[in-house]
Amino acid sequence: MKRSLTIYINIIALIWCFAASETRAASSDSIKGHSSEALMEQGRFFFEKRQGAQALEYFNIIADRQQEGTLEEAKWRVRAYNNIACVYKYFFFDYIQAHEHLMRAYQLCDSIHDDDFMPIIMVNLGDLINDSGNDSQSETQTRQAQEIFEQCIVKAVEAKNWELMVTAFFNLSNQNYTLPLDQFGILFSNDIPEKTPDLQYVRLQYKGIESLQHHEYDSARHFFEQQLAAISTPWEPKRDSVATYMNIAYTYRMEQNHGSEIQYLKKALQLASDNNINDQATNIGHLLIAAQAKELTDRQHMQQVIIAAIGLALIFVIVFAILLWKKNQQLRNRNRSLFEKNRQMLEMEREEQALRKEVVENKYSRSSLSNEQKDTLIFRIQDLLSNPENICQPEFTLAKLAKQADTNTTYASQVINERYGQAFSNVLSSFRIKEACRRMNDENSEYGNMTIEGIATSVGFKSRTAFINAFKREVGLTPSEYLRMALSKEL
Repeated sequence: MKRSLTIYINIIALIWCFAASETRAASSDSIKGHSSEALMEQGRFFFEKRQGAQALEYFNIIADRQQEGTLEEAKWRVRAYNNIACVYKYFFFDYIQAHEHLMRAYQLCDSIHDDDFMPIIMVNLGDLINDSGNDSQSETQTRQAQEIFEQCIVKAVEAKNWELMVTAFFNLSNQNYTLPLDQFGILFSNDIPEKTPDLQYVRLQYKGIESLQHHEYDSARHFFEQQLAAISTPWEPKRDSVATYMNIAYTYRMEQNHGSEIQYLKKALQLASDNNINDQATNIGHLLIAAQAKELTDRQHMQQVIIAAIGLALIFVIVFAILLWKKNQQLRNRNRSLFEKNRQMLEMEREEQALRKEVVENKYSRSSLSNEQKDTLIFRIQDLLSNPENICQPEFTLAKLAKQADTNTTYASQVINERYGQAFSNVLSSFRIKEACRRMNDENSEYGNMTIEGIATSVGFKSRTAFINAFKREVGLTPSEYLRMALSKEL
């Protein structure tokens, strides 16, 4: 039962197909009687509706009318061949068929000397060769297309066919950012009517390319963005919009801003897909893939750079920390050594002081300034200098010292220089520093809570700076460092 039903359905389908074929044949026969002008109008209608098969049907009828040898019919055949080529190019992407029909149009147009339509054929031929060259990456075809466009522009200017000139320049300059612009200044001629379709669009194209060639990418982008509002062509205006988005994408590509380039290429691809501009979609797709690959590469490179920078910074921090730790250790050890040395010196000073007192008591009665007198006098002076009540007086002078030692300043200065190898002021400063250290070392003293200025004043210095300089020269540490170590018992 199922098999019988299937056979029945197939028979019905065959009958329907046969009937449909007969209907189409009858329809084709009926339209063949129409004039070439009417057929051309109907073919263009289907072309604009992007119904390529129906458009071909009407254009082919005109092209096949070879038996009618009038000049007028020949002109219609030229236009039919041209339009058939456009159908094959834009709807079926059959560049071979498109090229074959354009050459037929070219040869017929040349034979009947239809000079008005010849530039249009050349523009379409150049556009076909240019697109084919882009797809195959053929520089030869690209140069050939440019030569054809340039010839079209020359002929269009001679005939003052400004619309054709604008179209030719659009095709010539589309994605051709190295175009030598000097020879196309005619675009800005006052002879061109301002109402010429897409005139302002191609002028902005000119200015945008000019800015690109001067590496002024913001300026170029500004001109290209203005193009969107300047589109005035009656023929596929969305194609102009696609070209504009690609122009803007190119400015970002030159700035290595692949994110923005991808954004505008996607806009161009979406617009081309929505409006069946499939001959551009393939090229846009290739550019989009390339831009995405570059963005990924740049992102990976940036990540590598960031990781490397972090690694170097980490290494630097570790090395710096190690060096700082070593330096601090060295400084810590040095400070400990100086502190211990100074403390030992203070201890030795106490022992010498006790010994000097004993010697002074035994030799104090001698009065002659012999060697013995010098020894006696120096012991007196040392005893006086070892007394904090003397040396901590801010106005303690050599004269006061000599008077307390029962001598004159000459003898006092003499024995001080012979004993210490220094002047009185330096010796006094040294004794004051030693007293300051003793006070800072005394656990039970009140000096641990005093400021540096307070300690300096307490031992007779008139300024903080003088005290710090003398202390560092004598001890090797600053008063703050010494006091911190003394309070922390850091040995």
